[in-house]
Amino acid sequence: MTTPHSAEVDRALNPVIDRQRLLSNLERLLLAHAPSGSEQEVDRLFLELTEGVGKARWQDAAGGIVIHIEGAQLKGASGASPVAVTAHKDEIAMIIKRVEDGGRLRVRPVGGLHPWAIGESPVEIVTGSGLVPGVLSIGSKHVSQESPAGSLKDGKPLIWDNMWVETKLDEDTLRKLGVRVGRKVVLSRTRKPSWRLGDDFVCGYNLDCRGGLAILIEAAHFLRERPPARDVYLVASSEEEIGAHGAVYSVGQLPVDTIVALDVVPVAEEYQTRNCGDPVLVCKDRQGVYHEGIIDRMETLANELDFGVQTAVLTSYASDASIAKASGSAARSVLIGYPGDNTHGYEICSVSGLVNSARLLLAYLCDTGG
Repeated sequence: MTTPHSAEVDRALNPVIDRQRLLSNLERLLLAHAPSGSEQEVDRLFLELTEGVGKARWQDAAGGIVIHIEGAQLKGASGASPVAVTAHKDEIAMIIKRVEDGGRLRVRPVGGLHPWAIGESPVEIVTGSGLVPGVLSIGSKHVSQESPAGSLKDGKPLIWDNMWVETKLDEDTLRKLGVRVGRKVVLSRTRKPSWRLGDDFVCGYNLDCRGGLAILIEAAHFLRERPPARDVYLVASSEEEIGAHGAVYSVGQLPVDTIVALDVVPVAEEYQTRNCGDPVLVCKDRQGVYHEGIIDRMETLANELDFGVQTAVLTSYASDASIAKASGSAARSVLIGYPGDNTHGYEICSVSGLVNSARLLLAYLCDTGG
């Protein structure tokens, strides 16, 4: 005869994810602006989409939104110490370095944004009171070496020094609109809707962060109905793209030893990663190694859920989890990655990879032996 205890565990270890709700939330998240340090649009949306979840919910001094979900404290559970799960809110963007005559703005990246990954694009300047339109520009191409695009036509690399944001507004008008040095610049909302390829691939800018947030939201709703085996702190972290500054603070304030990060993982031949439904468990990145015992346990749980995992050793990469551990905010770090092509550009992710990453996370959080 199955006891209520084991029945609850069985249901939790076979979590069902609402695929359509995940994709609907993801679409809304993709359209929101959240350059590092100016994340209010995503703050409001995340709070709306997690309304009524958790024992407590708050926004900390670093801007991270924390949801505390009490564990079931199941009798006989072992090793069920509290866990923090993070997904970051911020996106790679630009910041105004200089305002020039004629309404031209010189910009620099905030996070790992490369000019050749976005090219000439409509952009929006985030001010304290609204958005101001602009166009990230290189200049006319029917030109010689005298003009900025001339050297690019001869094959020289595109760098930020070659580009500017054209506004067609004078300096006085820009100032009245709140445009000044230090304001953030993001891709226009017109560039942010998702695109679909085949039956299982979603494409778009900022899947990097927004896919993780969509998973975190699904986890929040699942755990509201089926409490985890331990206390869980779900953290929508700030300023990850510039060094995981938010997670280092937010996780450091919580009574946890383990941090699990949700993030995109690059699909690349050098890493032997594939864009498919199998999540990626990262074993090492440039910050250090991830916890081998938890990785092994997650691999077992994935097999029980009838999908596989990929393991990877990454070089040009770090996460909330690895940086928080390196900074002393957590003792153990884990990264569940959903695979993505074109990372930090126009990204392509398997929807099954997103769904299975959510299922694996929930199986781990509800696992009484973990």
